[in-house]
Amino acid sequence: MFLPHMDHLTLEETFFSQVLPKTVKLFDDMMYELTSQARGLSNHNLEIQTSLRNILQTMVQLLAALTGCVQHVCATQDSIILENIHSLPSSVLHVIKSTFVHCKDSESVYSGHLHLVSDLLQALFKEAYCLQKQLMELLDMVCMDPLIDENADILNMVIVIHSLLDICSVISSMDHAFHANTWKFIIKQSLKHQSVIKNQLKHRDIIASLCEDILFSFHSCLQLAEQMTQSEAQDNADYKLFQKTLKLCRFFANSLLHYTKEFLPLLSDSCCTLHQLYLQIHSKFPPSLYAARISKAQQEEIAGTFLVTLDPLITQLLTFQPFMQVVLDSKLELPCDLQLPQCLLLVVVMDKLPSQPDHVQALWCTESQLADAAAR
Repeated sequence: MFLPHMDHLTLEETFFSQVLPKTVKLFDDMMYELTSQARGLSNHNLEIQTSLRNILQTMVQLLAALTGCVQHVCATQDSIILENIHSLPSSVLHVIKSTFVHCKDSESVYSGHLHLVSDLLQALFKEAYCLQKQLMELLDMVCMDPLIDENADILNMVIVIHSLLDICSVISSMDHAFHANTWKFIIKQSLKHQSVIKNQLKHRDIIASLCEDILFSFHSCLQLAEQMTQSEAQDNADYKLFQKTLKLCRFFANSLLHYTKEFLPLLSDSCCTLHQLYLQIHSKFPPSLYAARISKAQQEEIAGTFLVTLDPLITQLLTFQPFMQVVLDSKLELPCDLQLPQCLLLVVVMDKLPSQPDHVQALWCTESQLADAAAR
């Protein structure tokens, strides 16, 4: 693909801002045609089959052209100002998300005839995967000066991060490695530009999504452990999948730990989510009566690989008054399965407090006394 050698701002004004909105509309129109015609797909209707395959092939080519645009921008300058190419990331992210959603929903969209187009859907997914990887390489080159308050540039980066967050929710069940790499990039960019974008990021959404992914992977881990416990014959493939899922749990938990450490003062409206995360995890693990039935060896493996990451998380949150207020809320009404985890959390807090500074001890003890007085 040929693009003229000109500076990014000129390229944006003369090409990207003119062509990319039309490209996105063309892509959306083709996606609409796909979903509309797919209802009539069958082995006998060769006309619809040919039409669908032609549309998919065109979409693959369109994604490849977008990849060429991103590669061109990466190759022409060492550092990139996002505002100078702002049409490109927004258009690319829209197309990527739309592609992944279509691939995810393909079984229901093509209603039993998926095999007639599966090769092109695989090619489409692969091209979108390559396009996102190339876009993340471009975004890694973005330079934001913390001393310059460029509102448009800040807004563009925040939109990019939250668009990638939306993509994470789509691909979470499609490709675990790609999902983890996308999360890694989100955390990396949030921290890289922290001083500039920290007040604009929707921290609540990021924390909620991370906690959701932690719980999902943790429950998957427990299900695999239960299956292995119930099965008399040890399946090596099941155990490898269990270990892989457990490592994913640890990755998400470490990501949460890292993000919480850097943005803690801005996480007051995420404390309920973090509290619930701790309770939900311990409600499914011994000594809870509602725990999954898994072997002692697997309990130890989960505790040693994943649960250990929750301990430093609680240590971080100890110093944060909004978290303390959530945990010690006198009006807190918990279902039966979360009451023991709440007691375990309080024991952990009491165990940590003696090693904390006086002001942290006073924070918890004063609030506890006030809660007791209110209860009486």
